[in-house]
Amino acid sequence: MQRISSWTKLVGALGRFRYGTVTGGVAPTPIKAEWLNMVQEELANFILAYLPELDADDNAQLLKAIQAFGTNYPLKATTLAGYGILNAYTKPEADWLLSKKANNAITLAGYGIDDAYTKTVIDAALAAKQAAIDSLAATKQDKNTALMAATGWRLDKATGFLEQWGSGFCAPDTTTAPINFPVPFAEVYNCFGNKVTTNAVDSDGNAAGAFAASAKQYQLFNDTNANGVTIHWRAIGKAPGY
Repeated sequence: MQRISSWTKLVGALGRFRYGTVTGGVAPTPIKAEWLNMVQEELANFILAYLPELDADDNAQLLKAIQAFGTNYPLKATTLAGYGILNAYTKPEADWLLSKKANNAITLAGYGIDDAYTKTVIDAALAAKQAAIDSLAATKQDKNTALMAATGWRLDKATGFLEQWGSGFCAPDTTTAPINFPVPFAEVYNCFGNKVTTNAVDSDGNAAGAFAASAKQYQLFNDTNANGVTIHWRAIGKAPGY
């Protein structure tokens, strides 16, 4: 994490944003894309550490990640008399956590543990927590999903990059009606196509291809005036929710 002063000298005291004045000739602190990207990645990395993926329709993901952090905080464990205790805890931190237990306590390695928590109960709880961590790790490692077919798509869940492809026929000197992409885009970056088999160059230049009609549909075109063609097309862009 860095203050805006790492990207511009037009800042106030302690590297903070400042107002500008037209009459005084003082420029305001500019909003730098680099700083916004840094803040975005800081937040996204924290959320992805505790949730499976980013969701553009959920504006409470940071809160959920913080709550998950609080729930999972004691899980990075070393061994303390056979029980998982976070090895990064200081003694005051451990004492504070344990103070939240019931006052009816026994002593385990110098720390108060509620006597309702038998070793069997604690071990079962820790096993369940570890299973949840393993499941989350497996979800994070599964970063790609795809439909591998002649007409298909591939999604990189880590970035939202969506790639799609297929083929279709286009009659001579025409443009097809809009055709649905296999999966709707949020934004199309590029869409193009080529003939499967070329013909002799005619007066129209033998051109054929594809273009995005919208984020949900594409069209094929064929400028040759004598031959219908099969066109392979490909489109890349951003998936919804990223």
